[in-house]
Amino acid sequence: MSLYKRNLEIIKDKYPVLYRKVLNTKVDERENITIKTKSEDYTVRVVNSDGINNSQNFIHSKYNPRREAKRFANNQLKSREKTNIIYGFGLGYHIEEILKLLDNKNKLYVFELNLQIFKLALKLRDLSKLLLDSRLILIVDNNEKTLASKMKPLLKENRKFISYSPSVKAIPNQYNKFKFIMENWNLKKNLKIKWEDLMNENYKKNIKNKDKDIKDLFNKYNNKPIIIVSAGPSLNKNKHLLKKINKKTFIFSVGSALKPLLKADIRPDMFCIIDPQDITYNQIKGFEDLDIPFVYMDTASAYTVSKYNGPKYIANSTKEETDNKTIDSGGSVATAVMDMAIKFGGNPIVFVGQDLAYTNNKHHADGTMYDKDDVKSLSNMRKIRGQNGEVLDTTLGLLSFKHWIENKIIDNPSVNFINATEGGAYIEGCKHMRLEEFIYGLL
Repeated sequence: MSLYKRNLEIIKDKYPVLYRKVLNTKVDERENITIKTKSEDYTVRVVNSDGINNSQNFIHSKYNPRREAKRFANNQLKSREKTNIIYGFGLGYHIEEILKLLDNKNKLYVFELNLQIFKLALKLRDLSKLLLDSRLILIVDNNEKTLASKMKPLLKENRKFISYSPSVKAIPNQYNKFKFIMENWNLKKNLKIKWEDLMNENYKKNIKNKDKDIKDLFNKYNNKPIIIVSAGPSLNKNKHLLKKINKKTFIFSVGSALKPLLKADIRPDMFCIIDPQDITYNQIKGFEDLDIPFVYMDTASAYTVSKYNGPKYIANSTKEETDNKTIDSGGSVATAVMDMAIKFGGNPIVFVGQDLAYTNNKHHADGTMYDKDDVKSLSNMRKIRGQNGEVLDTTLGLLSFKHWIENKIIDNPSVNFINATEGGAYIEGCKHMRLEEFIYGLL
């Protein structure tokens, strides 16, 4: 009996629905190229293209997949959980190594969306021992909604979740939303590890300030237009227009847009900083004595907060299921400001300078602390469609903020959202118009 038939018989017995799906799956060998490695094992080179983004990556090492898998398992399972969840089956090397580290009471849920790779695994390797392991629970499906619905309750139970990056990169392009969720989880996990100690230290210092709580302003600006000013490169085009409506709207600026606004003789009604790094002091340096209210996340740079002498508000970042007084930061200062604007009662909420992409090969407006930085090619670069149908460079981080904003818009159907950025990415759910047009409707 061939490897494939032996593996398939086990799948038929344990996972009859998956068995039928495997039989109906055709492997495109132009997009999934089988390669024999230097260690006489197999790997697969996956070619992905959606007309905008093109990528190639190996599912496992082209030198020694087993050694790579062992290293991956040891790094991921430093703490042993009763239930572990992983996205990405690949060809199964790392799954075998993870199971070696788990005891008999552990369970390992393996999720996989790419049926072509899974079928190749069944053809290329003897997986009988792995597939018969009672601790393994396979959830392989080419329906992303089915996969997400089975994954969600497990994640809600705070189970240990592992993402196998090569499998995430190999998610077919028709599942871009699911792919983004997996990639974004990895990004946020790495950022949390990187900044957690600094954020905790800032929190301990900031809560001693006894500043006013931003929740005091919730519902204080019901049905007042709130303009969220971000520091994207398109801000150069239209920031001067804000002088015309300074008194008719609430202008809420991110910290990096403060200086460009002030230099254009525009005084925002409030500005916000959430970054834990002390370098954010450059956003207010020379303007420490303003009387403009400054709202900061409780984990923001305590040094920057201490330097500002004007009125200050603190925003609580601790998310509790029953607490609607906290700020859902969304990962960026602009998304945090959006959540505050909604809680203030603002309507409509207007975005200005919210490019979410590298417009004209720039990532920030002139006059910010970042405007001299070059745009660099990064591993997490993506292509995205702009407002005018053009293709723009963006990053995984900016893309995560775009999806967060779009989901927040869906969650608030009674609020009108207007994108008056006049450049950058197209934001679903917004009415797109020039700032001058919006201003004309107010005057």
